[in-house]
Amino acid sequence: MSLADLSLNELITVDYNCKCGRHHHMAIDHLAVGKGAVNQLPDFLHEQKMKDGTPLTKQDKIFVVADIHTWKVAGETVYQMVKEDGYPVEYYIFPHEEMHTNEIFIDELAKAMSDDVKLPLAVGSGTINDLTRLVSFQRGIPYYIIGTAPSMDGFATDVAPATIKGLKCSLPAHCASGIIGDTDLLSTAPDKMIAAGIGDIIAKYIAINDWRLSYIINGEYYCEEVAELMLKSTDKVAGSVNGLVTGDSDAYRYLMECLVLIGIAMGYVNNSRPGSGAEHSMGHVLEMKCALKGLYGELHGTSVGMATCVMTEMYKKFLTMDIDYEKARKHAESFNYDEWAKEIRRVFGTSADSIFKVYEKAHQSDPDVVKHRIDMIQQHEEEILSVIRETVRKAEKAPEYIGAMHGMTSPKEYKVFTKEEFTDILRYTKEQRDRYAGLQFFYDLGVLDELIDYIIEKYYE
Repeated sequence: MSLADLSLNELITVDYNCKCGRHHHMAIDHLAVGKGAVNQLPDFLHEQKMKDGTPLTKQDKIFVVADIHTWKVAGETVYQMVKEDGYPVEYYIFPHEEMHTNEIFIDELAKAMSDDVKLPLAVGSGTINDLTRLVSFQRGIPYYIIGTAPSMDGFATDVAPATIKGLKCSLPAHCASGIIGDTDLLSTAPDKMIAAGIGDIIAKYIAINDWRLSYIINGEYYCEEVAELMLKSTDKVAGSVNGLVTGDSDAYRYLMECLVLIGIAMGYVNNSRPGSGAEHSMGHVLEMKCALKGLYGELHGTSVGMATCVMTEMYKKFLTMDIDYEKARKHAESFNYDEWAKEIRRVFGTSADSIFKVYEKAHQSDPDVVKHRIDMIQQHEEEILSVIRETVRKAEKAPEYIGAMHGMTSPKEYKVFTKEEFTDILRYTKEQRDRYAGLQFFYDLGVLDELIDYIIEKYYE
């Protein structure tokens, strides 16, 4: 038996001693994905236990959290269901047209939710889910997410991505105790949100690729079973994109199940490696740069999907290039910290200090560190090239999959940034976090600048 052989409902309660040497565990109380799934909410409430093991009772207050859009889609329906089932229930509707998870909206929800609330129900997707996750975590109470759009992979994670003081970061939180994905609701989401969900899933081809490269080059922990689970689920969604276009319920179930599964996989290994490589780092930098401009930018899955298209093209071009290891070593020796620091301040502005902290920990461009990685790449060249070839074979259809729902597949469509700004993003995304991924790999081999020129010419000229 392997993880890939288990059903989703088995995976959410698994206790598994894996051949990777680690024990994988997950404990989500309730999960329902499919047609009419929201109707299981009352049963879930009747069975719900609090953090201390005591049951939720009809005297315990429930709090529905929505925004002006999700209230109309499902929030009011959920509120009435809870009310008719005999629970004391209140609600809060965020009145804003646009929101991101930041300290302003975290504080807004914390003030709106009274201290006697025992179970918040988030009705929405990314931002509503993360805000409710954070506030419930701070209160030490469980929460549910009733998804209204299959737009992101954070339904089952135990961290919350947020922008705090302009810096994109992951805040400690907890996983939802109940997850509901009703395909009757999910299929009514705008095409842009569905395309974002596809982008966030297809990104896993790059994420697993980068994880495997780091395992080979750096000896980083890697779980073959978790990687297989991710790739199998991603393949399933890729094969059902036409069904998403036609509104097929099963296709939306596959999409939602995969989005939930990504969070489960991250929980198994206690980090986001199964779902996040260079494409996610690029997405985070796009979001950081938007925040520096005072703008909201695009949906996370939109940014990540576009970045997946770009990273695939970079890997594809890389496979046509000869590797010159001596040239790579000379390039590594040319690193000048002072010049680099000046560029970081220019590109990241007030967020530059966070980038310097990453470097203090990782020394990712230190010549000796880079040359050691070059030695490992040269030693394992054929294995690495085999990994990349398989990734490109699967991921090269990313523009087709994302484009099927009219999603973004080119950086030129990201109107917030000029060609010159996107060039900076390609060059310096690798500095955003201490995680080895594709852009650092290209830098190590001294071909990053050449690949950036190729991408800029392909998409802008």
